[in-house]
Amino acid sequence: MPIIKNQMIKNREELLSHGLVKARKSCLDIIEYALNEVDPYHATHRAVQLHQEILIVDNQEYDLKTIDHIYVIGAGKATFRQAQAMDEILGDRIDEGVVVVKHGQAKPLNHIKILESAHPVPDQNSFEASLEMIRLSKKAKENDLVICLMSGGVSSNCCYPVDGITDADKIEMNRLLVHCGAQVTEIMSVRRHLSKIKGGRLGLMIQPATCITLTVSDAIGDPLEWNADWTHPDSSTFQDAVDILHRYGLWDKIPARVRDYFSNFTKEKETPKSLGNGKFQYCMTVKTEDLWKAAEKQSKKLGFTPYLLTSELKGESREAGRVLCSIAREAHKSHKLFDIPCALIATGETGVRIHGEPKGKGGANQELGCGACLDLTPEENIVVGAIDTDGTDGPTDYAGALTDGFSVNRAQGMGMDFHRELMEHNTSELLKNISDIIYTGHTGSNVNDLVVILVS
Repeated sequence: MPIIKNQMIKNREELLSHGLVKARKSCLDIIEYALNEVDPYHATHRAVQLHQEILIVDNQEYDLKTIDHIYVIGAGKATFRQAQAMDEILGDRIDEGVVVVKHGQAKPLNHIKILESAHPVPDQNSFEASLEMIRLSKKAKENDLVICLMSGGVSSNCCYPVDGITDADKIEMNRLLVHCGAQVTEIMSVRRHLSKIKGGRLGLMIQPATCITLTVSDAIGDPLEWNADWTHPDSSTFQDAVDILHRYGLWDKIPARVRDYFSNFTKEKETPKSLGNGKFQYCMTVKTEDLWKAAEKQSKKLGFTPYLLTSELKGESREAGRVLCSIAREAHKSHKLFDIPCALIATGETGVRIHGEPKGKGGANQELGCGACLDLTPEENIVVGAIDTDGTDGPTDYAGALTDGFSVNRAQGMGMDFHRELMEHNTSELLKNISDIIYTGHTGSNVNDLVVILVS
């Protein structure tokens, strides 16, 4: 039996107290192994080494004897573990550092100040933290080195609106965008055009200093520009942002000042498409493929033939879950699609579109897990695990769901209408009641969402 490096899932005993216990345990073991493999702390140590006065980042060397000052900046849900590694690697060589993480993630470091702010909707701390990023970026001079740590969550953890847009406008825009069902890159395209630091604008402030950006990817396909948002040129346009707001029916809902801003294009409102001759290096320490490859590896160890269904999972969460599970049911029924027992693996990021006021709380992975088991029966030996790799699915303290053919019946036995609770976005309460909710706490990572379906 493989040894789990670190027990990420805190409520394993509860999750294994019912249903298809053997398969549920295997599913949790696969998920836990994958989470350990995408730990940014170890990934940063692999990518960055210091040999006397030579700093080596992804095989590129920097002679620190020629560097006057080293500054560390950053934000996102996986940046504490990155910062922890850089604090150990560079130590007293860091002149000043500020990194912003989600509330509840901060622990003290020796050379880097850790601040906390909100996610997925920013708070006042988010705006105050952005001023620190700007201050250090502008402080850096030609012979200085700025190390920028970035991961998913940065847009909420650190906000600085363009002129004429208030903090309250930015908060309302984030709230509207995360509930509209848009893809992450679409949401970011809008955010970039309302920000003074996103879309490469902070990179312009860092010049003429040298900048190394270390990223943990949470974007499908690992595109660099979406993962190095502060310091990489932006390919999206002002018109793209306007089109997205219309596409998802937000144009008439957004604050009046934002609508006025997007109604009048000027050249100055466009994000930079080039950073000129700036000295930038980008290093992606954790890629989304690391997640599904780890899940494949552990599946094999546990006796399941792994199949990657997709690394670009998108769409409405509950419907995506239902489609994925229909493939699993066909495999179970006909034995024609895959070699049984098998592990069907998917990574990506689905979305939840909320109409009106939700009854309760939930998240994309909780809804995907619930949608996946709607058609399952107890006779089908199929288990579905779906998690957000940062440990906080949507605006909740839970990572996701572990469901099987017993889940709907368990809810009915408790007097709950499974389908109605799902449609009313009350999945956290539903899953807690039937002991199918996955709790990890903050994992320290933030890659794509992971779905593992075991078919025996």
